[in-house]
Amino acid sequence: MSMTTTTAATIFGPVRIQRLEPTSPELAMVRRQVAAHIYAVDGNEVAGMVAISPAYDDEEQGDMFLGKETVRALVPTRFSVFFGQSASVRPLPDGRPVRHSPILTIGGAEVLSPCLTLARGGDTTDFRVTVRTGDWTSRPAPALVAASTHEAIRAVLTVHEADADRVSAADRAYAQYRTPDRRTSAQSDLRAARRLRDQLQARITRLEAYLAATESEHPHPRS
Repeated sequence: MSMTTTTAATIFGPVRIQRLEPTSPELAMVRRQVAAHIYAVDGNEVAGMVAISPAYDDEEQGDMFLGKETVRALVPTRFSVFFGQSASVRPLPDGRPVRHSPILTIGGAEVLSPCLTLARGGDTTDFRVTVRTGDWTSRPAPALVAASTHEAIRAVLTVHEADADRVSAADRAYAQYRTPDRRTSAQSDLRAARRLRDQLQARITRLEAYLAATESEHPHPRS
């Protein structure tokens, strides 16, 4: 395990943040996302782990006639942040433990924020936080718990993003991993766009043919 610990200041007091190596015993039963870095977090009413991995900031554009288009980014420009378990962590019937997402507790409550992606560069807006109430259930977190969660996540992101080389390496690894499925999706969209192009060209051809055929009967007025 990496022995380097960073202490970050938050409005709720200092938080100690430590990046865990993949071979750390603490991660034996923790699921790891591709190119993710997992941090141990410990502070006033804060304890557990947070995982950060690259994420794409694809833009979806809509058109009433052409339909929606996904404009794909070439490289990841956001962060996916994983903490909390929205499923059962009970042992399997044969007694074997199940792998789980990194778990973070705030004030003794297990918090989670599913499908969380955040901007880079420190401009992190507040995000929805819930508290786990059962294997598959949760409820909105109290305001103080949500605010403390926001502070803890911002602190971890700040520590993570400060290591530019590590972030760049993760971006390259994630982009390499995602390129095949993103290309498959883009190829499907391209086929749909070409079908639409052919349909539009056929309509243009029909309209031009009609206008050409009726030109002699209704010539354009002279200017």
